[in-house]
Amino acid sequence: MLQRSNQILLSIVAMAALFLLQPSPARANQRISTLGRDTLGETLKKFQLRYPKATCGRAISTEITPQNLVNSGNMDDIHCCLNDRDSLNKISRFPILNFDDCAVHTNFWKSRLRSLSYTLDVRTLQTVLPFFVKLYGPPTQISEHPKDDGKLIFVNWMDHDMTLELVLSRLGGEDYHKGSTRPKGQPWLDAVTVDLWDSA
Repeated sequence: MLQRSNQILLSIVAMAALFLLQPSPARANQRISTLGRDTLGETLKKFQLRYPKATCGRAISTEITPQNLVNSGNMDDIHCCLNDRDSLNKISRFPILNFDDCAVHTNFWKSRLRSLSYTLDVRTLQTVLPFFVKLYGPPTQISEHPKDDGKLIFVNWMDHDMTLELVLSRLGGEDYHKGSTRPKGQPWLDAVTVDLWDSA
């Protein structure tokens, strides 16, 4: 009887120790300020040194393209676009879709990085989720498709004012990117959009 009690006690202690060794979501999510080589709050100058081919400027249209970014003495609200392959490879280990002139879009407020976004050329969130969980720990929220059990459509990590979000996006339509090399009969393309931002 005493031996059985000791075994139960040891099992409880072992489980408690295992629980304490697991990274808590708060501790893991403190790292969500960094995505790839870029960190929220880093300077515009540092970003431009890392990516010399970036096109940056004040937006003169709601559509963010290099053509719509102009040089300005006002550095309060600056957007940057990245399209060259070397830069995209530095941003993500997964392929980034480059359908337009702004494959990676960043926004700087008062010369500090406030947001970064791009779309990955992958068909499911499950493809990239293990990589992000390894870096950032358990997600804060996960949502599945209401009509397709097991198909993830949304995952995010939150820490104070910072949010990292993965969303399954459906791109396309009959008039979308008519020069696409996608096979006939597949006008839509599933992809994963990655967004990191600071709402402060």
